[in-house]
Amino acid sequence: MKMGHSYEKIGNRTGLIKVGRELSSGRRSAISELKELCGRAEDGGVVNMILDFSEVRVCPSIVLGSIIVLAKRLGEKEGRVRIACPSPHVARAAQITGLTKAVEICGSVEDAVKDIEKE
Repeated sequence: MKMGHSYEKIGNRTGLIKVGRELSSGRRSAISELKELCGRAEDGGVVNMILDFSEVRVCPSIVLGSIIVLAKRLGEKEGRVRIACPSPHVARAAQITGLTKAVEICGSVEDAVKDIEKE
């Protein structure tokens, strides 16, 4: 089964996940694949996670909750989670749910990557 998400390790402790557009549909398989990918990255030593949401129009609330859990887990390892390129809908949902208290929202992947391992 082909995943719609892709992962790349950037830096020593940072991973970049390009989240596939099928996440917007709320399909369980897309949500499960994203969780598995985050878990594999974390198992590989990643403590800073950048989630590129440029292809995601809407985000199911279960995903927002999972991102909060991920941010808390990585925070215990002195890591962080940043969301890059969210749609206006995703950015608003992040504010309403309190996700922005746990993760930083960035306008571009470049902004999200900048200084993440130095802080």
